[in-house]
Amino acid sequence: MPTTMTKLKTEASVNGKAPKAPMTSAPYDFSTFVEPPMGGWLSTFDCFSRALRVVLAFYWLLLTQPVALYCYLIKFHQLFHWGNWSTPMITLLLPAWPLVMFCTVAWQKLRDVIWPPKEVNCFFTEPDGIFARWFWAFYMESSVPLALFIIHGDSTAAIMNAWHDFVLTKPFWRKHMEKTGMPFPMQLGCWDGAECSWWARAKDQAADYQVGDIVLKLMDGCLGRGDTFLEKGKNGFDGTIGGVTKVLEGKYNGTKGVLVLEWVRPGKGHEVHSFDIVTMVMPDQSIQLVSCLYWGHCANGGSSTHDATAGFVLDVHEEKVIRAASWYSALFAKTMGQTGPSMSGTGTGYGEVGSGSVFPGLKKICEQAIAGHYSALEDQPWLHAIGWDAMFSTLGPVFFEGNYASHRIPRRVFLSWRSLFFFLWNSRGYASMLAERVEAHENEQPSLSKTRTISGPLPKDIARAGAAAPKRVATRAGGLAAYAASAR
Repeated sequence: MPTTMTKLKTEASVNGKAPKAPMTSAPYDFSTFVEPPMGGWLSTFDCFSRALRVVLAFYWLLLTQPVALYCYLIKFHQLFHWGNWSTPMITLLLPAWPLVMFCTVAWQKLRDVIWPPKEVNCFFTEPDGIFARWFWAFYMESSVPLALFIIHGDSTAAIMNAWHDFVLTKPFWRKHMEKTGMPFPMQLGCWDGAECSWWARAKDQAADYQVGDIVLKLMDGCLGRGDTFLEKGKNGFDGTIGGVTKVLEGKYNGTKGVLVLEWVRPGKGHEVHSFDIVTMVMPDQSIQLVSCLYWGHCANGGSSTHDATAGFVLDVHEEKVIRAASWYSALFAKTMGQTGPSMSGTGTGYGEVGSGSVFPGLKKICEQAIAGHYSALEDQPWLHAIGWDAMFSTLGPVFFEGNYASHRIPRRVFLSWRSLFFFLWNSRGYASMLAERVEAHENEQPSLSKTRTISGPLPKDIARAGAAAPKRVATRAGGLAAYAASAR
């Protein structure tokens, strides 16, 4: 009888072709065709409903999987909140965990009053109204640990990589994108903190060799933090290898693993945009599309969709925009309205994308994302959810990277009652599926590093939250939502 990993290998892409499984699933329907609740998205009622779903999900999991949830929450809060205090905190206060999380949110809000954040990212903008804000903050802080437990069970690897990309670095994603034939920007070099090794067309070239516009990315960075965009003729950058080296020496001195990438531009007729594609392992062990969103209309003509002011939901089968993604954050609820009729349009340029806009080739992009997920899952069998970032460029469809969807999946899980019931019903199945796959993976690869084993205590070097973590990782006091908001 074939093992789970053998089954996955037969379904996965081996020559760049996407698996034949249809790109449809119950979660896809729940997030693509969801209707606004009473009062509209991000209203007080909507925020209360999301918070209520989190509370009810917790008590359902506590009733059905008490031991696994207890062990999981200790490990999760050990990294994200309380360090070595997590064991006594969870042991004494487990039944009151929602109240404990509410107090954690209250502490974070007090900190924000004393030390206001410099800026609020578009994906984490809070709603208006004191009650809506509090419900939203509680939901954002509490939904992530529960959503990860639902789809990953008591997985140490899932917790570790939600905290920081220890394994899921840029080279990891580029390896699997290359393996499955997914197009991605060319890498021209890698900075080791003191010297840059040049590759591809830049290899063995002189300092005055023209490389053009460049993007610098941290190898283990996330959500755009640490990125630098170098455009020839602006801010003193001359487009040469020497010019890139000068920036690396000045801004990244001592920082290892900075990737030097070609700056890929939007295709003709397209604005700066990205497709937010989420793929996930389903209860039947197939990998399916969960949602595809479009981010665009970047503020001040920005070069990154982290400044997006418009978001849309796409029906991949029709390859077109069908509604506004007003449910994602308060900013989009304000700029897009509840259904997005004012944003209707048929174009793809700035200010022209709207309900009805068509993107030929989008279905193929999503098929490639599914193939990439199969490949990544063979490497990391706990990786049940991935968020892919792609765009239509001057070179055609391009993937920038994959991301562990630790902060994207929770918004889908708790978006509606139907979605929550689906995930809760299958939560025990996900845990057993993961255990079977990990066992098969370890049998096939006996030399697998113990630091990547799914069970057991956290490695000592990161057992204390923040003890050896990079500076960009949140402190325990900062909490989950603060970390995600500042990073994104």
